[in-house]
Amino acid sequence: MNISYVPIQDRKETNYMNYIETLIAEKIKKIDSTLDAQGSDRKVIQLASKDFANYMKFTCKSTYNLCLDEKLEKFSKKKMSELESFLTIWTAMWMKKWQERVKLFIGNQSKNELNKLNKTLAKAGPMRQTIDCKQELIDIIESTLINNGEICGTENLAEYALKAELAKNSPNITDKAQALTFLNNVMHRAHEIAKTSGPLMFVEASKAYYSSVAPQK
Repeated sequence: MNISYVPIQDRKETNYMNYIETLIAEKIKKIDSTLDAQGSDRKVIQLASKDFANYMKFTCKSTYNLCLDEKLEKFSKKKMSELESFLTIWTAMWMKKWQERVKLFIGNQSKNELNKLNKTLAKAGPMRQTIDCKQELIDIIESTLINNGEICGTENLAEYALKAELAKNSPNITDKAQALTFLNNVMHRAHEIAKTSGPLMFVEASKAYYSSVAPQK
């Protein structure tokens, strides 16, 4: 896949997120040539793109409230060129994290571990729905993860941290003291997640998919 640099003023009608996703797919393909970016591994590219958007959101404080498209629209040609160079480094870091964080399950191998996790998180479902500030909490947790070096699956991990803490403590968020304690606890959990080594996300794959991928790896 050959992608030539398109000047920012010539891309006014282009969706910048799609442009970033295309670049990420190209860079990941260079790292792992077995990845099927347009097929079975499409979700990997989408997750990486979402993670990069969140990384930009929480590291570019001057444009915090803007989406990635709006942030990139403000970039000059020079900044866009620098961004593409940075994206090469960031993607390599992300791929390393992906390989560290993801555990692939095949068939029934996943049932016990995933069922145990799902039962724990299910307890938090009803409580999560009653929280008015849940998106603000997710943003705080995600920012904590990113600031502590976690760049892979940050939105998923933030959701997990929130649900796990809700299932553990069942706080009354309307009570200021309990709300503050809960916030401290969930940020501490996010910090621990970021510092943990090994798998944190679980992917269930079919045997057919595994058979086609494993030999190439």
